[in-house]
Amino acid sequence: MHTINMGNLFSVCDRKVDVENECLICLKYIDKKDLIKCVRCNIKLHNDCEEIYRNERDFTKCPGCKRIGSLGIIHDSC
Repeated sequence: MHTINMGNLFSVCDRKVDVENECLICLKYIDKKDLIKCVRCNIKLHNDCEEIYRNERDFTKCPGCKRIGSLGIIHDSC
């Protein structure tokens, strides 16, 4: 189960999802079910890498732009 503290969801219905999904932290391919993206700077992370980066903070902070609450998961319900 994937949880994000801020609960942001991104719809892929009207957007083209990048074929190259590379994690900013581990630089490995991200499967769509594990993809987390920043709404501000568009970086991509694995859910597990974000949890490790977050460590013991109680909030989500983007490792790219350093903004709080800008990370979310891709929601594909088309």
